[in-house]
Amino acid sequence: MPANGRIIRNLIHGSDTVMSHITHLYHLSAADFINFEGSVVNMSPWLPSYTAADMIPGGSTLGTHLILSYVSALGIRRKMHTASALFSGRHPIQNAIVPGGVTTLYSSTIPGNATTGSYDTFGPYNSTETKSKFKSLLTDVRSFIDNKYILDVVTVANAYSAYWYVGTGCTNLLSYGDFPTDSSGSLFLKRNLVQLTTASGINQGYIREYVDYSWYEYDALAPVLLTTGKHPFDGITTPNKSTSGNAYSWLKAPRYLIGGSTITTCEVGPLARMVATALSSTQKTVTGTALVTGTYNAYQLVTTALSLCTTSTGAAPGLAHLYSPLGRHAARALEAKYLADAMALWIEELQPDQSCYTYKRIPKQISTGYGLCEAPRGALGHWIKIEGRKVAKYQCVVPSTWNFSPKLGILKTQHGAVEQSLMDTNLGSGTSFADQTRQIVTILRVVHPFDCCIACAVHVVNPEGKELMQFAIGPDGRPTNLKLSGSE
Repeated sequence: MPANGRIIRNLIHGSDTVMSHITHLYHLSAADFINFEGSVVNMSPWLPSYTAADMIPGGSTLGTHLILSYVSALGIRRKMHTASALFSGRHPIQNAIVPGGVTTLYSSTIPGNATTGSYDTFGPYNSTETKSKFKSLLTDVRSFIDNKYILDVVTVANAYSAYWYVGTGCTNLLSYGDFPTDSSGSLFLKRNLVQLTTASGINQGYIREYVDYSWYEYDALAPVLLTTGKHPFDGITTPNKSTSGNAYSWLKAPRYLIGGSTITTCEVGPLARMVATALSSTQKTVTGTALVTGTYNAYQLVTTALSLCTTSTGAAPGLAHLYSPLGRHAARALEAKYLADAMALWIEELQPDQSCYTYKRIPKQISTGYGLCEAPRGALGHWIKIEGRKVAKYQCVVPSTWNFSPKLGILKTQHGAVEQSLMDTNLGSGTSFADQTRQIVTILRVVHPFDCCIACAVHVVNPEGKELMQFAIGPDGRPTNLKLSGSE
C-alpha cells in the first residue's frame, strides 16, 4: 500500500475513533453521574432519567460545568466528523477505504475554493487546503481534549473514587493493534494479550467461538460441549432457539486459547489498547501541549493522568486500578489524546500528487484470509474464503461479542467480560424504589464504559415473552418476509 494510502486511512480511522470517544463520555455516559433535574437543560432528552442520591446536582457549579462541556462536545464531535470527511468524502459511514488504500485524491491540482475559512464550503479541495482545514479542525479538537475532556474525566473519577475498586472483570485484555506507521507494518497501538500487567503476543489461530449458552447450534445431532468451540474460519452461524434450555443470549462466546489450550475470557476496547501499548517496549512517541508537554509515549501519558486522581485511600491509582469503570473511561480519554496528537504528526507526512491506492486482483483460486483491526469499541476480526472470485464464506467476531458474551460454565472465569465485571460489584440490597434506582445506576456505571453495541442480540417480545414479529433484511437493506405474531 502506498504511504499516502496508509496515512489517509489512519487519519480517517483516527478521526472516527476520537469522535466516538468524546461522544461516549458526554452523550452516552454523562447521565450516569449527573442529575439533570433543575439544571440548565432541565428538559428532554436529558429527562426523565434514573437518579441516585450520589449524583452530581445539575444545578451546582460542577454540574453546570459538566453540562456545558456536554453541549460543547456536540460541536467538537462534528468538527472531527468534518475533518474525516475531508479525506473520506463523508462521515459517518465513510466509503473511501478500499483494499489497497483509499480512493482519495490528494492532489495539488484540484481547483481550490478561496473561502478557506469555512469548513462547510463544497469540496474536494486541493492538497494545501485539505491539510490546512484538517489541521485547523484538529487543533480545536485537541484543545477540547486537553482542557475539558481529560480534566472532566479526572473530576468525575475524584468524585466517585469508590469506582476504582468495583467492576474489575477478567483482567485479561486483547488488543489486535492498529494504525500502521510504516511499510513494515509497525503499529501505533500495539497488538498484544495482557494478563493484568504482563503482555505477550497473540496468535489468531487460538481464537475460538463457543455456543454453550447461545441460541445457536454447531451440531444438531449432539450437545455442544465446552471443548467444541470453532475457529472463525470454521465458524457456523445457525440460529436455534430450542437448542438448549440453558441458552440465554444471541451472542456467541469468543475466547482466546492461551498457549493453544487454556480457554480464556478477554476484554477488548480502549483499556486493552492503551495498556497493551503502554507495556510495549516499542511504543511510539508523539508531541503534546497539555497534561504531558513535549515528547511523550503511552506509558508516560497513562501514569501522568493517574497521578492526578485519588482513590478512596487517598493514594493515586496504579495500573491495576485501570481494571474498573473509571479506568475504562480514563483509557478512552487518554487514547483520544494520544491519537489526536499522533494525527497532528501524520498529516505532515502526506505528500501531494502521490499514489494513494494499489490495485490487487481478486484471486481465481480458492483463497482464505483474515484481517485484524481495532474499531473504537475494541478488537474486530474478519475471516473470509473466496472461491471463483466470490465470497464463499465469511465470519466476523466483533468487539461487543467479546465483552458481552455469555458464560461457558458455572465458574466465574467462564463468564464473559461484562458478566465478570458485574459479579465483581456489590449492588447492595433493599427493595425500595430508591434502593432499586441506586442498583440500576450502579449497573449502568459498570456496564456503560464497555460501550456496548448488541443490536444483533436484542429481540423484541411482549410482556408474556412472546415474539412480536419476524423479518429478514433483503439485499437492498429493506425488511422482507415480515411475519407478525400469530400470522403465517
